[in-house]
Amino acid sequence: MITRNRIKFSEKQAVLIWQQVVGKELTSSEDELVSVIYPGRTNGDNGPDFRDAVIANESRLTKGDIEVHVKSSDWYSHEHHVDAEYNNVILHVVMWHDCNSATLLQSGKLVPVLCLAKALRHQAYLLPDQLPCFQILDHVDRQTLGKLLNIAGEERFKQKAMHFQAEILRPALRALSAGEEAGQVLFRGMMRALGYAKNTKPFEELADRMPLNSIESREGLALKQALLLGTAGLLPSQRWQGEFAREKEVQELEQIWQSAGKKVKTMKEGDWNLSHIYPNNSPVRRIVAQSYLLERYCEGKLLAGILQLVKETPLPKGHHVLENGLTVAGDGYWRDHFDFDVRSKTKISALLGNSKAGEIVVNVILPFAFSWGELANEAKLTENAMELYRNYPKLAENCITRHMKKQLGFEEPFDLTACHQQGLIHVFRNYCREGRCSQCPLAG
Repeated sequence: MITRNRIKFSEKQAVLIWQQVVGKELTSSEDELVSVIYPGRTNGDNGPDFRDAVIANESRLTKGDIEVHVKSSDWYSHEHHVDAEYNNVILHVVMWHDCNSATLLQSGKLVPVLCLAKALRHQAYLLPDQLPCFQILDHVDRQTLGKLLNIAGEERFKQKAMHFQAEILRPALRALSAGEEAGQVLFRGMMRALGYAKNTKPFEELADRMPLNSIESREGLALKQALLLGTAGLLPSQRWQGEFAREKEVQELEQIWQSAGKKVKTMKEGDWNLSHIYPNNSPVRRIVAQSYLLERYCEGKLLAGILQLVKETPLPKGHHVLENGLTVAGDGYWRDHFDFDVRSKTKISALLGNSKAGEIVVNVILPFAFSWGELANEAKLTENAMELYRNYPKLAENCITRHMKKQLGFEEPFDLTACHQQGLIHVFRNYCREGRCSQCPLAG
């Protein structure tokens, strides 16, 4: 059993060593050889230190999370063994192993411990080995790299489009007309995008329980809001043990729901992730934003309105037109409320701002329009969607694009577009976290 023997060492140092052992074959505490294929991306949220790591043991690849500690006993002192957030950990990396066993997950599974002090023969320094793509700009010029990222970004775009086509044609939607099928797929995709990473599944569930053809047949913004929020189980009376809010606007929603939502199978507040969410991103506000969009496009219906928006957007750089078609400022009660009975002292940002609208355009609207153009033999729609995507400016960074820029050694300024960013995500998902470094188009 290897202990620290009074040597001062920080978890940050252990993390740095873990990130540098790519390609090393190390021995775990269970005398099992572990090859580090991909160390994973740093997790900036709750849970394990690294997500999407890839290791190889006994000639098989294992993918999952990595938790790093100075001592293996820290796992238990930090109470990770009773936290389901850590059930996807595949390896517990420590500097010193001061326990006598493998690491126990909340699920009851045991995972091996990798003791760096023992595996590296007590040499606690950064190893020189790097990922093959590290500092890529040292051996690939910017123009070439831009082309490679564009190719990867377009591949991700076409994968999304193929997914939308498969959804439109899936048997479960055959009972609907062609337009209703496509409309429901578009609606579901937009709802998923509104959920961010933590609430994508609940938003999809809501779209299935209150489908587009049901809500589009109802007139009025308040009715749409009541049906969506009531089906989601997020009205005050559903969350506050039957209590009703005092505000006139909320009481109206409650009354509409009591009248119109009697036969609806509702979700529960517990189905939603409401903790560690920025107030502006709360599911309640995003659901309300969707109700405004449904009302905005109610005359010709959501599908026709969104497709017409793509057709009429000027090429090649009409991103402002697309974003304006999706932004929702919010008025009345939602001008200064984050949630029911949660008021801000100052005016708060839009229910759906330009930044989030841009993400929905790039990830949902344009690939969907491309897919529908192919299915409906509308060549102009397909061409417009791809041209707008290729020229769409950079979106806000997310955890994966930030991770990939750091991994590749990008230094600002580097003129990324949204297509480049999507290319980074495509490379990460299809090569980095799959341990396919030798096949990566960036490292060849």
